[in-house]
Amino acid sequence: MESRGHETCLFSLDHESPDASEARPSAHYRYPFNTGPLRRHLDFRRHNPALAHCLTQFIQAEKPDLVHIQNLLPFRRTVFSTIQYIGLPLLMTVHDFTLVDPNPAKAPRVGLKGAVLRVRDHFCLKVDQKAVFEATSRFLCPTQALQEGIPFPDGKTVVQRLPIALQESSPLETPKPDEGHLRIFFAGTLFTSKGVDILLHALHQAKGRAAEATLEIAGQGDQESKLKQLVADLGLEHRVTFLGHLDKAAMNLAYKRAHLQALPSRVPENSPLTVLEAGALGRPSVASHAGGVPELLPPERGWTFPSENAGALAAILEEIAEQPEKLTTRGQNMRTWVREDFSPERHWAEIDQHYRELAPRPKP
Repeated sequence: MESRGHETCLFSLDHESPDASEARPSAHYRYPFNTGPLRRHLDFRRHNPALAHCLTQFIQAEKPDLVHIQNLLPFRRTVFSTIQYIGLPLLMTVHDFTLVDPNPAKAPRVGLKGAVLRVRDHFCLKVDQKAVFEATSRFLCPTQALQEGIPFPDGKTVVQRLPIALQESSPLETPKPDEGHLRIFFAGTLFTSKGVDILLHALHQAKGRAAEATLEIAGQGDQESKLKQLVADLGLEHRVTFLGHLDKAAMNLAYKRAHLQALPSRVPENSPLTVLEAGALGRPSVASHAGGVPELLPPERGWTFPSENAGALAAILEEIAEQPEKLTTRGQNMRTWVREDFSPERHWAEIDQHYRELAPRPKP
């Protein structure tokens, strides 16, 4: 955006990225929120005066004409109400369905206590929705499924595909009978919501040529030790490799090694980058049929299966292993679509137009 004449500054609620090679704006501030579970719970569920004060000071110092939020789950009522009070136009790119999910962390809700917590979850969601919907001038939705799946105020949404750089073409050498096996790749956080255990069970259940399929897993998360134990329990040690965190170069190599990218999420995904990044390299995906995934992966571009159904996923792996030519066709179709609809140049030109419409500059 700076190359288009805009000055940028960044205020973030996350921690330092493991990939320190990413370029950062000169004005970049991270709010050092407490990571203890009780403190985080209180901070996420109520207005946070310390954050509101810090954000206000940052805005007063940088004097932005517009705020662009890239999603936001924690501190929603604090951040949006603060920006609304200051009176700045606000653009939000929405990356998931948490604005309609009262329990996005999938915390246990059982018994009488669980019933009370479910009521609280729904109440907090309504409060958060009100703060977000009232403060935001325009919502950018990467899929039509997201645009239609959240009750946004009328006239405030636009479908805006994500920017995906088309990678150098890397031929997909499909497995041939008696000459190779199906290679699967998963990249993402190792949390329960991502469903890696479902993929492992499917790999264990798959028969025929799919019984020799291998899996590489990139990412970290609180389920890592449990998933490694599951691999041992299912006898998959010789077929599953944990890669840990990968930088961009290593990630690209992992995509290129794979025949198929898998995303077995338990929660609805919007426009998952792993599906698109794999597609940019001509690799098709198999993913849970929920959220925006069916929009990305119709039968001509990939495969979908009912969420949490390991048997259905195993059947798809068997089909692919028996008919590997489908990998090439669907991978090529995916790459063509990414090139046409996810062009970074097109994306940033449209973002530039949103900025100029919401915060027009005075004529000289």
